[in-house]
Amino acid sequence: MKSLRKKKNTEGKERKPRSKKSKISIIALSLVAFISFLVLIWPYIPRLIYLITKPKISSEPYEQASKDGKLSDDIKNQKGNRLVLPQIGINAEIIEGDNINVIGKNQGVWRESPSVDPSTPGNIVIAGHRFLYTATNGGYFYNLTDMKNGDKIYIKWKDKIYAYEIYNSKTVKPDQIEIRDADPDVPNKLTMYTCYPLGSTAERYVIEAKQL
Repeated sequence: MKSLRKKKNTEGKERKPRSKKSKISIIALSLVAFISFLVLIWPYIPRLIYLITKPKISSEPYEQASKDGKLSDDIKNQKGNRLVLPQIGINAEIIEGDNINVIGKNQGVWRESPSVDPSTPGNIVIAGHRFLYTATNGGYFYNLTDMKNGDKIYIKWKDKIYAYEIYNSKTVKPDQIEIRDADPDVPNKLTMYTCYPLGSTAERYVIEAKQL
């Protein structure tokens, strides 16, 4: 009987509650894990939204305006010079400035070639961000890799619409600055580029188009 009572007393003992310090550690670790998870998936959230919404812009008014020179009221009222990528739903203002940092504060894409525009021969170079954690302007070229050869691009420049057609896409290293060069075989060329792959600056994704 004595040993039985001893066993009963042992089994009846309550577990000591976890210390306050232990609880704080668990909460802190959980918070760190949650933040790390958000950091990992955040670059892909715009892609998910894009696949769900499938944004597109009607190319018809831009195509017509590029042929007859008559801009619809909707196009006329759009702010500034603009780059229109109908297939991925982008209508972005073309921002002027000394470097790409100008589009960290402004919503748009950057014209890197100040001496060349759609009305002059040469290679107009336009750069845009794909994804940035810190910039409010982080995604105009997010889905640029979805564009294909034969797709049309439109630039509104000083109340005139210029049409382009993609003929090539490629990836290059950041130091391959020859993508900015004029091409004698394409007198009026458009080059767009952004960082590649997503979340990295290891390479540049480049699209080349010719004016129609």
